[in-house]
Amino acid sequence: MMAQDDIMIVDVPAKKRRGLERILEGWYLMHSKRTLRDVGLVRAAMSSGKPVGLVMLKTMERNVGYVYYIAVAKAHREKGIAKLLLEDALRIFTASSVEEVFASVEEDNAPSEGLFASEGFTRTSFGEVSKKHGKLHTLNMYNAMRVVPGEVLLRKEIT
Repeated sequence: MMAQDDIMIVDVPAKKRRGLERILEGWYLMHSKRTLRDVGLVRAAMSSGKPVGLVMLKTMERNVGYVYYIAVAKAHREKGIAKLLLEDALRIFTASSVEEVFASVEEDNAPSEGLFASEGFTRTSFGEVSKKHGKLHTLNMYNAMRVVPGEVLLRKEIT
């Protein structure tokens, strides 16, 4: 099913993020709520004036972007909203001269990994990232991205 025509994606300032918490769920709930509060950029998919999805983004040093979370409310899943949020995130990163974008997903979350793959993301590893950025910088990036055991790191180069 395609995304609803009435979906608008908007910035959500830190002071107006409180209602978005209801969209978040899962094993990482405490972490995702903290990230929602602290991350610099949150974009929400709005339908009829109500938030139905969100994406949390960060631009890191050296023109590297990170997609922390994409979440869609259960009642609005499988309508293409997550894809719209990811496309929007990539547009924002491209406009900010980001050259490389990372995301991480749970190792066994095929739908999430498939979403990112549909936009050109591929699996990568600490070793592969270290070859480009150096071990110390990669360690700092992993720390900032909060990549944890059981997650797969995904990467996309933006040209």
